[in-house]
Amino acid sequence: MSRVFYACALILALGLTCAQAQTSKAETTTEKITIVLADGPLLVDEVSEESDGYWYKRGNITTFIDRARVVRIERPKPPAEESSSDKDIVEGAGKWKLSDAGKIEEFFVGKFKKPLPLSAFGQSDLHTRWGWDHRNGMDVGLHPDSAEGRALIEFLRNESIPFLAFRGAVPGVATGPHIHIGNRSPRISSRR
Repeated sequence: MSRVFYACALILALGLTCAQAQTSKAETTTEKITIVLADGPLLVDEVSEESDGYWYKRGNITTFIDRARVVRIERPKPPAEESSSDKDIVEGAGKWKLSDAGKIEEFFVGKFKKPLPLSAFGQSDLHTRWGWDHRNGMDVGLHPDSAEGRALIEFLRNESIPFLAFRGAVPGVATGPHIHIGNRSPRISSRR
């Protein structure tokens, strides 16, 4: 009788463990909606718009936020709309010149108390070999999905500074994950 009891207890424990693992996986894969506020982003489960503001839901709590506080709402793209390049490269728009780099360094040092991890500032040998005019760009050695990468991208968007965020290597374009600050680099007309 005790063997049957232990066997049943083991099966029950394994079943609960599997159910918990499935629940946790489902919770982490749910994509959040971002409400971008003047003082930073807010991740939520649902948003509905009213004439004077927005109702948003986080977990089982629903809250109202005044329209004046909201800069924009960012909804995740449906999987059918994403191509492989959309997942690997994120792009921001705006005006930029390399002499504005101090503003970005100042933000990063102020927020993270360490220097901006630059991997290229202006033209580099690699960019020349690959035929890119990178004179007005800089590359930051951060993964765009890291905490530091997300904070930097949010700063760039808020300041309307153009960027490209690479989540992985792209042959002839990127050696690995990084954030390119500046407009897309044009091709050099004559390679050496």
